[in-house]
Order: sequence, then structure tokens, then C-alpha cells
Amino acid sequence: MHRYQEPDALLTAARDGVVVVDDARTFIDANPAACRLLGRALPDLLGRRLDDVLAEPELDLDAAWRTFLAGGEQTGELRIRRPDGEVRPVEYGATARFVAGRHLAILRDVTERKRAETERAELLRREQRRLRETETLLAVSRALSSTLDPVETLRRVAREIAHTLGADMVGAYLADTARESLRPVAGYHVPPDMIDTFRRVPIPIRNHPAIEEAWANGRAVWTDDMPGDPRVDPESLRTFPHQSNLFGPIRVKDRPVGGFFAIWWTERRSITEGEMRLLQGISDLAGIFLDNAQLYREAAETNRAKDEFLATLSHELRNPLGAIANAVAALERRGSAEEAAARLRQIIQRQTHHLARLVDDLLDVARATAGKIALERQPIDLCEVAGGCVRSLRESGRARRHRVTFRAESVIVSADATRLAQVITNMLDNAVKFTPSGGSVDVDVWREGQEAVLRVSDTGIGIGPEMLPRVFELFAQAEQPMDRAVGGLGIGLTLSRRLVQMLGGTIAASSDGEGCGAQFTVRLPVEATGTPPAPPVAPRPERSRSILIVEDNDDARESLRLLLESLGHRVIEAGDGERGLALALHHQPEVVLIDLGLPELDGYEVARALRSSAIGKTAALIAVTGYGQVDDRRRSKEAGFDAHLVKPVSQGVLASLLAAP
Repeated sequence: MHRYQEPDALLTAARDGVVVVDDARTFIDANPAACRLLGRALPDLLGRRLDDVLAEPELDLDAAWRTFLAGGEQTGELRIRRPDGEVRPVEYGATARFVAGRHLAILRDVTERKRAETERAELLRREQRRLRETETLLAVSRALSSTLDPVETLRRVAREIAHTLGADMVGAYLADTARESLRPVAGYHVPPDMIDTFRRVPIPIRNHPAIEEAWANGRAVWTDDMPGDPRVDPESLRTFPHQSNLFGPIRVKDRPVGGFFAIWWTERRSITEGEMRLLQGISDLAGIFLDNAQLYREAAETNRAKDEFLATLSHELRNPLGAIANAVAALERRGSAEEAAARLRQIIQRQTHHLARLVDDLLDVARATAGKIALERQPIDLCEVAGGCVRSLRESGRARRHRVTFRAESVIVSADATRLAQVITNMLDNAVKFTPSGGSVDVDVWREGQEAVLRVSDTGIGIGPEMLPRVFELFAQAEQPMDRAVGGLGIGLTLSRRLVQMLGGTIAASSDGEGCGAQFTVRLPVEATGTPPAPPVAPRPERSRSILIVEDNDDARESLRLLLESLGHRVIEAGDGERGLALALHHQPEVVLIDLGLPELDGYEVARALRSSAIGKTAALIAVTGYGQVDDRRRSKEAGFDAHLVKPVSQGVLASLLAAP
């Protein structure tokens, strides 16, 4: 008896299930582990057949049983069904006739192991899928890296999408400028009988709900039942008779870049999350390359505009320089008549003024771009400023071949009078420049609600639709013939826009097209309170002063000396800072004109030295320099200068300073 108790104890404690069946496959014994695995108590299990617990509907149990009996031993996997319907996988090892008419099997529950294997297999499949996605994206990136042409970019992406998703047809589109319709630019697997239709038929976005939804949300729209989906336009079903379809915009960081894909399948099919993710990755890559291509084109256009600008600058500078050189050469010839000499001097004066305007415009654009223009705001009458600019235009003779009209009402704004006049003068010069002889230029000023409005209209050559959005851009100029009859650098409007913005206003251009004239409109906030300042007091009559010029450029020093002497002043001069300081201390002049860029002892040091001496308490120190930035003016003021003049010095400004008490 003891001999049988020990095996019984081992079977009871065993973790694997042990069952015994007879020749009819009926359970006649089972240990506790087997009962737990099969989900039945021993009394419920005994008398049941093996067939009752197996979940193998496709297995021929009779044939399998005969094979088992014939072989004597067998191992493998089977599925069992518990009373609650749960199916579990088990491993088994069975021995036939271990006792006559009795057959034994050991069962092991492998549910957890199978679950772990399934998870590992799924993880492996996921990693393999991601690897394939990465390889696909790398292939797309390599395919796109060799082109900056948006059409070629979309053609290559269409091919990759077709290969990756097994699509029957892929279309690539670019949106028009207004983003109202999509223009077919590339296709892949487009049937021959549909190529012509595909190429010539743009897609209106608003007429296609599915496309409009994808465009508005920035997300792909999928349908696997095109005939039954109300979002699909019926016309497109006649053009593209397919069952499944996907519309997707091309984006960069959720920003549409104007590209769009349409993908078709002839059969109904679903699209997996992985396929959608891969498609989005391809679309994002296409967006990056399209965006880069656009940036490259913009950079190339900017470089082209800069090249044209430099060529224009060279042309504009050479014209006045050539005129000045010719005038000087003529003056040097002996026997020049007084009348001819006077005309030559006028040429020099005009061209010097023109050069100064060019340089001033360039410097102002640089200062405006860097935000270094300081405004001196005060209440001013826009009507008076505009009227003064119109008078100057008429008096200068620049508009002598045009009809200029001025209609205005008084309206007060808070502005810098000098800068506002600069804006208006630029607008007037622009109107005159681009209006042929006999044309008209109209200037109107009026109040509109809480805005002061100034409009300059002309009957000139107009502005084409492609140029109108860019008319205020730096370096932007419409194409001109080689003779450049109208001249100019094309930076006046850029500067005007920046100045108007600094004054809190807006400037806009409008035109009905080439040959239809143009209108430029400035709007400024109306000043709620305040009155225009009193007109400036005219400078006192000039009187003779003792003046010292400190300038290292011989021509500049001599020409300034001759100018001052012609005005009746007594002048001495020095070619460097040390000599100038010595002469100032010795002669005690009333006014010292000092160039800042002197060798060795510069103008700032000369001014500081003079201010620390006795002469510094009485003499007027005036900086005369080519440096006119805000920082230059600040430094000259800190050094002790009373005024800062930028070369070429205006005779009127200089006379006003010398006339001051």
C-alpha cells in the first residue's frame, strides 16, 4: 500500500495536469492541476469524453486516436475549451496503454507563453514595419534631394506613394495663387485614355467636399466607397471610376504649402494606421522639399533683384559723376564764357544734389531697416506739408511737362515734418517719373473719420498685377529698357512705407494695370489735440565770422573755404587734428568746422580738447562728416559739438548755423 501512496502524493502536488482515459477516450482519473486546467471538479470530469473538452473542430479525432494508439507515444499542442467557453492552448505528452486499457497524458497550460510569443512577434512585426517605413522615407528623401523643381518633386513623390501603397493611380497637384483650385502637375499610373483629361482639368476646391475638408483641416480624407460617399463629387466618379480614394494636403508643421495628393484604388480596400502614418511621413517630406524649393526660388529672386539694384546703382552714380567730370573739365578750359561757366556750375550743383539724394536714400533705408531712425513728432497740418512739397516740385521744374493739381483740406496729424515731407516727395517724384509728358499728377488731402488721407494719383504707365504686391519691397522694380529713361534706384517707396509705419499709418498702392496710371494712398491717425507749431523765424542776416576748417581732404577743405569766403567770412584751415587744435588755440576763431575722420587725432578728440580749453566756452563747434548714423550723432554730441552736418553740406543749413547768435 505504501508503494502506491507516494506516487499519489507526487501527482497531487504536480503543477502539470495528469489525466487517464480509457479506450473510449473517457476520463477515469485526473490530478488537481488537470482539473484546474480543464475548469472542472473531478466528479464532473470523470465519465466525460476527451472529445468534450477539446476545441479542435477541424481535427478528425478518430483518425488522430488511431494514430496515437499505433505509435504508443505522442507530443504536441492542442486547444481545450473550459466550461465558461474560454479556449486555452496546452502542450501534451501522451503514452498509450501504460496499463492495459489505460492511457496517460500530461498537460501543460501554455497560455502565458503563447501570449508572450504573440507580443514578441507583434513587437518584431512593428519594428520591421517601422524599419520598412524608415527605409521608404529615406528612399523618398534621396529621390527628392536632387531637384528643386516643385513639379519634379511631386512627380517623384507620386511614384513612391504608388509603390508603397499599391495604388492604382496617384495624382499630384499644386494650388493656384488664390488657393481656390488645384492644378494637376504630375501623375503616376494614369491610364492612357485619361491622361488628357487629367492634365487639362483643374479641380475647384469648393466644388469637392472631400477635397475642401482635407484642405481646411490639413488632414487626409479617406473613403472606401466612392460611389456611396456624399463627399465625393459625382463628376469625379465619371472622370475617375474607382472605389477607394484618399485626398491629402502637403504640409510643413501643419502649414499648407500648396501641394495636394489624390490616390485611387479600383477595388474597395481599407487603409491601415501604419499606411496612413507612412503616407503622412511622405507628405511631410514632400512639404519640406517644396518649402525649401520655394525658399531657394525666393533667395534666387532676391539675389537677382540685388544684382539688378547694384547695376542700377552703378548706372545712377555714373550719370551725375560723368556730368560733374565733364563740367569740371570744361571749366578748366581757358576762355570759357561767363554764361557757359554759369551753366556748368548749375550742372555741377544739380548733379551733386542728385548724388546726395541717392546716398541719403541708401542711408535712410539702412537706418529704417535697422530701426535707427528717430522721429521728432509734433502736431502738423498735413495740408501745409503736402502743399510745400507740391510747391517745391513745381519750382524745381521736375514737373514742368505735367499738369499738377492740389486739392486739400486742413487736417492735423502727429508726425515728423521732415520725414513726412520725405514720404510725400518720394510719392510725387515717383508719379512724375512714371508719367509721360502731358500727363497729370493729382494730390488730394482730406479727413476720413479718424484718419488723415493723402493720395497721389497719376495717369502714367501703371503697375502690372504681378508687380503690384511687390511695389514696396526693397530692390523690387518692374523691368525697364536699357536706356532706363525713368531712372532711380527703386528704394524710395520702400523707405516711404517704413517711415509711414513708424508714424503709425499705412501706405497702399493700386492700379488697374499697365497703361492705366497708379494711386498711392497714405493714411495717418488724426491728432486729437494740439495745433501746428508757429512757422520758424527766418535766420538773421549773415555777418562775417572767423572760421577754422579742420579737414584732411584737400579738395573738400579748399572748396569749403572758397564757399565760406564767398559768403564774406574769414577762414583759416588745417589738414589734420593736431594742426587744427594748435590753430584754434592760437587764433581763437568763432566757429570751428571739424571733420570726424581725421588721421591720428580724430575729430572727437579735437572737440573734447577744445571744450576743455578757454576757446571751448565761446566757439561754436560743428562736425562736418560723411558719417550720419544715429550713433555718430550721439558721439559727436557727447564730444561737445554744437551741430552735426553730413556731407555734402547744404549751403542753406550752414548759412543758418553761421547766422545764429
